[in-house]
Amino acid sequence: MKRILCVAILTALGVSAGTKLTSAHSAAQPADDLLRYLPDGHAVAVMDFQKITGSTLWATFSSQQRFKNTLEKAESEISDLGVKLTDVRALALVFHAANMSNPTVAITGGFDQNVLLERLRSSAKFKLTSEKYKGFDLYKVKSIAPAAPSKEQPESKRALGTAALKSETALAFHDSNTIITGTLEAVRASIDVMTGASPSIAQNRLLAEALAQNPSAAIRFAISLTPTMTSALQSSELPVPDFSSVKLIFGAIDFSSGVDLNATLRSDTAEHAKSIADRLNGLLAMAKGYLGAAQNAKSAPLVGALNTVNILSVDIDVKITGSVPVDLLNSLFASSERKGK
Repeated sequence: MKRILCVAILTALGVSAGTKLTSAHSAAQPADDLLRYLPDGHAVAVMDFQKITGSTLWATFSSQQRFKNTLEKAESEISDLGVKLTDVRALALVFHAANMSNPTVAITGGFDQNVLLERLRSSAKFKLTSEKYKGFDLYKVKSIAPAAPSKEQPESKRALGTAALKSETALAFHDSNTIITGTLEAVRASIDVMTGASPSIAQNRLLAEALAQNPSAAIRFAISLTPTMTSALQSSELPVPDFSSVKLIFGAIDFSSGVDLNATLRSDTAEHAKSIADRLNGLLAMAKGYLGAAQNAKSAPLVGALNTVNILSVDIDVKITGSVPVDLLNSLFASSERKGK
C-alpha cells in the first residue's frame, strides 16, 4: 500500500488527472471527517484533492513533460490494484511520533474494497495476510522483489518462494471508501480510536483550532512542537533563529491563482516572535542578494518567487505569506526543465 500512499501525496502536490469520482458504495468521507479515525499526535495535515485537481496549478503542472511522465509511471504502478488516481478524494495524516516518522494515513474516495483486496491476493507482486484486531480485519501487505537468478536457476524459472519480501504496510477499512494505512502499529492505533479506546486527533483542541484557521484551503497543516523538534531545526551552517520558543506551527497551501502559502509560527512572547521574524527576514534578504548577484536565467525566477514572501511579527505570532503566480511558476518549471537536460 505504500504505492497508494505515494500516489496520494503526489496528487496533493498537484500531480493528478481529473476530479470525477465514482463509487458503487457509500459516499466518500469529507477531508475533516477523516480526522475522527486518526490517533492523537504531534502533527496533522489534511488535503482536499478535488480543490487541487480543479486548480490553476493543476493545469500548469499538466503541461510539464516531467510531471506527465511521473503521473504515467504512478498510474502504471497501481493499475494492477484496481485503483485509479481519480479515485482519491481526500487524505489526512497524523504523525504521533516526535521524530515525525511512521504516520497514520486515512484516504477516502471511490474505492471498491472487494476489488482492491482481490487484486492484492491474486497479484504476484504482493503478499497479503490478515488478522483480527478488536473486531476489525487488519491486512498486512508486503511487496515482493523477485530474487536475482542464480547460476543453478535460470531467470525464466524464478520461483515466488525465493523472492525477497520488502517492507510491510498495514491497512484497514473504516468503510468501503475509507482506507487507513501505515505501519502495523499505526493502523492498530487508528482502530483503537474507532473502537473508542483512544482519543482521536480531532479531539486535540490545539491542533483542531489551528486547522480551523484556514477551513477552505486545499492543504492545511498544524504541528505542536516539542523541544526535540525545535532543537533539530538548529543549524551550525546557517544563522537560523532560535526556535525553542515556538510552540505551534500551522498554515495552509492553496492554488487559486498559483501557489498561495501562509504559515504561522506561534511563540511564547511577542519579544521572541519579533526576534525570530527579524532573523528570518535577514535570511530572506541574504538569499535574494545571493541569487540576484548571479543575474542569470536560472536564478531570476527564484528571485521572483522569493520577492513574493513576506514575514511579519504580530504579537506572539510570526506570519509568513507568499503567493507565486502561474506565470512565475511556468518560468520556474522551464528553468528546471533546462537544468534537467
